[in-house]
Amino acid sequence: MSTGTQVRAPARVRTRVPALVRVPVRVPALVRVPALVAVLAFGLTACGQDGPNRGRVLDAQERSVSVAVGERFTIAVPDNASIGDRWSVVAPAPDAAVAAQVEEKLDVPERSRTADGVGGTRFYTFEAKGRGTTAVTLLNCFRGYCNLPAPTEENRKQVVRNTYTVTVR
Repeated sequence: MSTGTQVRAPARVRTRVPALVRVPVRVPALVRVPALVAVLAFGLTACGQDGPNRGRVLDAQERSVSVAVGERFTIAVPDNASIGDRWSVVAPAPDAAVAAQVEEKLDVPERSRTADGVGGTRFYTFEAKGRGTTAVTLLNCFRGYCNLPAPTEENRKQVVRNTYTVTVR
């Protein structure tokens, strides 16, 4: 067993540094596996605290998603309430036995929180509950135009309806 290793120091000075003593330690498998599980569980929990568990995030162009039971997916749409945007989930509601909404959140970039007229992204998060297919419909009722008694053609163009097909396998 070596008692030290040579370390080169600048300016032609050599010193001896004592080596670390290594003692082999055998950890029984019954201790290793639970310890590994605990470390992984803590790591996953800590990651989950940094941000929401949104699962797969669909952008405004994607209109379908396929997920396994228990997985989450999120529909992300640009939203700016200050100019009249207001997205919402509308009828027909998704089949709750297939996918259930668990969160709706508007994220606004930090730099935009103090500025007027700046929007963000609205996230609708769902969890896959059971096998099957359902649809999620989002409506952007811009400036309330879809609630007008007799909307003009121009007003109708401002209303956006997106339907997303959800398949749970």
